[in-house]
Amino acid sequence: MEDTVVHQRSRMFRVATLGAAIFVHLVLCWVVLSIGYMALENVQFIGLAVLSLAGFLFLALLIKFEWNLTLEDPDMSLPQVLWAVSFIVVTSHFVNELRPAVLLAGMALIILGSIRLNTKQQIIFTVYGFFLYLLSLYYLSQSSALVWPAEIVVMLAFGLALVLGPLLHRFELELIKNVLAGKNRELGAALEQIRELDVRDELTRVYNRRHAMHTLVQQKALADRGGYSFTLCFVNLDYFKHVNDRFGRTVGDRALCEFAEISQSTIRSVDSISRMGGEEFLVILAGTSQRKGIIAAERLASGLGDMVVSYNQPHYRITASMGIAEYRKNEDIQLTLDRADRALNDAKKTGRNRVKVAGAG
Repeated sequence: MEDTVVHQRSRMFRVATLGAAIFVHLVLCWVVLSIGYMALENVQFIGLAVLSLAGFLFLALLIKFEWNLTLEDPDMSLPQVLWAVSFIVVTSHFVNELRPAVLLAGMALIILGSIRLNTKQQIIFTVYGFFLYLLSLYYLSQSSALVWPAEIVVMLAFGLALVLGPLLHRFELELIKNVLAGKNRELGAALEQIRELDVRDELTRVYNRRHAMHTLVQQKALADRGGYSFTLCFVNLDYFKHVNDRFGRTVGDRALCEFAEISQSTIRSVDSISRMGGEEFLVILAGTSQRKGIIAAERLASGLGDMVVSYNQPHYRITASMGIAEYRKNEDIQLTLDRADRALNDAKKTGRNRVKVAGAG
């Protein structure tokens, strides 16, 4: 219903715009009449003007009472431009020396209305307008001598206005549309990049804490419905401060990035890994029980064995401590995180380089 109202307002605006263009044309004709270059009495001209504007009022009433919605073309684009070009040709028919100027000025005013026509309607509009103009020339030739070279030039200009005016304007609109489409693609890419920056860790390019919490909310909603489980695995790289102290922060940053790559290649596509801060990461194992979570953690720990921290000391290795907790139905997600964190602390206290599972508490 709301869409119909919007479309009807747009249609009413277009009728009003085209009607206003014809009104401007009639004002121009009135000026021409006033200076004696139009073969009409004032009353006759007023009658033509009233008839012209009455047509647009009729179209406006069709839209006002929504009768246009019963038509095949509720926009009524073709009737509007046919009505407009009819009165441009008819009024210019009675103009003397200034007829070409009045005719082409009127066409310039309604050319915008014709750009909404489809190909078939455009052909009808062009043929109708040209036929009407030829008919006007025929009747003028019966009553007065025409300067045919000049008339042929005007006729060609009128034909070009009928054909090229809408085509050029449509071509211009297509160019603008293509430019806007390109800008929209650039904007979309920029927004996507911003969204990525919003959820990705700047250094390692894995997800950040914000994304992890958002994912946990989704996983909790699935698990609370029943028949679904997920497991959290906190990972802390052991004695990572020693890496920075021994090799420098650049090597340490590269080690974090390499660990992130190993983790992403180890876990499944439905799982996710997020950097929670420093050398601590959270792996969310979707649809995974605690038992399978232990297997995934051990596989991740095994992947660290092939990781080279420094090419100057290729035999130097780092290990990781891990704490695992399976989500319990209807549990506050922070409690699950706390249980996994306590399990991680247990792994650190008992010698590191091991996987610990959260207790019953």
